[in-house]
Amino acid sequence: MNITPRTSDSYLFLGLALIVASINPFSLEISASQEVAKFSFDMMLVWGAGLMGIWLARFMYNKGGRSFSSFLDFNYKTRGLVLSWLIGGALLTYWYIPGPFEASVTNAGARVLQVVSFTVAGLLSGIGWDAMTKVWKSITIFAVFSMMATMAEIFLEMGSYYAVDVYKPYSVSQLVETSYFLFAMAFVPSTYYMVKILKDLDIF
Repeated sequence: MNITPRTSDSYLFLGLALIVASINPFSLEISASQEVAKFSFDMMLVWGAGLMGIWLARFMYNKGGRSFSSFLDFNYKTRGLVLSWLIGGALLTYWYIPGPFEASVTNAGARVLQVVSFTVAGLLSGIGWDAMTKVWKSITIFAVFSMMATMAEIFLEMGSYYAVDVYKPYSVSQLVETSYFLFAMAFVPSTYYMVKILKDLDIF
């Protein structure tokens, strides 16, 4: 995909806007009491950092230099999967394990560390995205929304059927509400990108 300097700069500014919107004091205060808000702002943070990562990849490519070239060469050889799927995915997954998740809500230091981790994960994923083929981009987006649907199912079963508060300090009712939100967010995109993957592979 050809990215003009003007388009690349728009990624930077939009990414910064999403990051500021997700980590400003007002958003952080809402996130501490509303689980659905925390998930929403976390997603905004990662998406915003991801857009900045795409801009950063273009910047490094245009800037040149031996270290930049070596890094980008590694990224392109691995199709961006090491940066986005392995490293970025591991960082995101860690903070949604119940223990670290609870700490990120109740402990200010853990929350700062989570924000930094999500920003790094987004940046690396954006750089990785720039090196992906069309098929892998479609698979990546499909995987993201599919995982949202999977988490929604887990939340719904735990909250409705077993009344287990998996992600403290939020209530069980908020767990159920968040599950419906994730289902709504994931349903249409997952279907769309499943079809797109088949088209990109010339199967459909």
